[in-house]
Amino acid sequence: MLEGERSYQRGQENLVPRNNSSAPETPIIPKAQEKPWYIQHFTKLLIGFGMGGGAVAILLPWMLWLLCGMSSGSSDQLRLHLLYVTGGIIAVLGFVETRHKNTTDRAKALSEQARQFNETIAKEREKIEADKAKNEQTHMRQVHAERRSRYIAAIEQLSNRENATTRLGGVYALIGLIDEWLADGALLTDKERRKEGQVIINSLCAYIRFPFPLAERAEQLDGEYTKDLQNDFRGDTEKFDADKRAFTRDKAALEEERQIRQNIIKEMREHLLDAEEPGTWSAFDYNFSNAYFFYPVDFSDSHFGASLDFTQATFTEKADFFMAAFAGEADFSKVTFIQDADFYGVKFTKRADFCKASFGGEANFFDGAFLQGADFSEVKFTGDANFSRANFTEGTEFFKATFTGDGTFYKAKFNGPLLLARALFMRNAAFSKAKFAQEANFFMTVFTKEADFSGSKFSGHTSFFEVKFSSSANFFKTKFAENTRFSEAQFNGPTNFSITIFHSKPEFANTPDKNYKAKFSHKTAPADYSFKTAAKSPYKIETREQEHNGVKFIIPEDAMLFDPDNPFAWAESAGD
Repeated sequence: MLEGERSYQRGQENLVPRNNSSAPETPIIPKAQEKPWYIQHFTKLLIGFGMGGGAVAILLPWMLWLLCGMSSGSSDQLRLHLLYVTGGIIAVLGFVETRHKNTTDRAKALSEQARQFNETIAKEREKIEADKAKNEQTHMRQVHAERRSRYIAAIEQLSNRENATTRLGGVYALIGLIDEWLADGALLTDKERRKEGQVIINSLCAYIRFPFPLAERAEQLDGEYTKDLQNDFRGDTEKFDADKRAFTRDKAALEEERQIRQNIIKEMREHLLDAEEPGTWSAFDYNFSNAYFFYPVDFSDSHFGASLDFTQATFTEKADFFMAAFAGEADFSKVTFIQDADFYGVKFTKRADFCKASFGGEANFFDGAFLQGADFSEVKFTGDANFSRANFTEGTEFFKATFTGDGTFYKAKFNGPLLLARALFMRNAAFSKAKFAQEANFFMTVFTKEADFSGSKFSGHTSFFEVKFSSSANFFKTKFAENTRFSEAQFNGPTNFSITIFHSKPEFANTPDKNYKAKFSHKTAPADYSFKTAAKSPYKIETREQEHNGVKFIIPEDAMLFDPDNPFAWAESAGD
């Protein structure tokens, strides 16, 4: 088969689809074929065969006649046949060239057809893709419109005050919609998905914040009906029965609403787990400001990745934030915890705000981490407050805080400045083995019971100026790296500075005029005052002997004795 014919056949084969797919394959445009050598040199061959054949036809018979004695008739016949052969070869060459030209032209035509076919297919595909995208957009708009219609219907269900089952159905409808939006791959960005979900989260939070009148009677309705027919209704059976039915109805309504709201919190928590990794709902903002939680709240192990607002909220039952993580702003200012509040092992990435909060039960912040400090100013701890092993990375404030129960800061770490001024400890204050990396200010704080700073380490400036130690003050093995002020402090009970280390001279009176002297009660046994610092302490507590009513006391040199029952008479017993 000639090369041109093979090229033509390959061009035809390339136009045939190679699979059974409904969409035709793009034809392959045949490559330009290299001309055979006899086509490339066609003219030379044609001239060569013409001249060579003519020369042979003339010379060969002549030479045979001359050398071999061939007759003239025979030589003429041979010459004629040679010319025929030459003409035949020339004719074959012409045919081959014509054939090749026709094949080449046909291949070019097929190539052009294939190119046009490809262009047509490309345009059709573009049109199909455009139509597909348009149809998808239309479908997406329809889906989103339908989803928003379901949202409106769910909100209407949630607003139904007559039927608790309907409200609960609305809750789960909204929860399902949030998950649908978050899983919607048709939306371009995570921001768009979060935006749609945030709208629904806001609605659920608004429902939690919405006042429920019967909640104020929760304590009464949670108990049994206690009214008496004779004493409360003077034997009026009709009024008694009506009142009892109303109580039963209100009790059921309260429990129904409690279950609905607890289910919302439960679903939120399940979507916020766990504390190590953000949950599917962790990126949302949560606003529970002014909410009245008349039921236990469990956000343990939850991960809040955005802002969280509990401002002025009230928790009537236990609030559980065990091992929770707060990556965004966390505002608990003016919150009221009537029962226990568990913040064990919590992590606040940003500053934690508990300003003016109130803890009616135990406040447990054991092993908590406050990476940008915390504000507990004017907080009231009615029960025990446990900050043992808590880590405060930046500035922390307990300004005017009130500790009615024990205040425990065992092994707590304050890596930033601490302001614990004007605070009140009604019971024991335990700061043993705590570490204060920067300034620690206890200005005018009152320790009603034992104040234990044994084994603590103060690395910055420390001020106990005007601090009142109403009971014992324990600084056993405490280390002070910078200057420490006890000016104007009152020590009303046993005071222990044994084995204490001062790297700067402790001040028991302000310098240089020595006013505002520390005061030590003369009603405390002299043996209960110990100022024998550690042998390796660079600075000692310089002491002197002072006497009151014949009793001798050893107290700091710049300090004075005073009468705790008549603190304004200190000058009379100064002994100066």
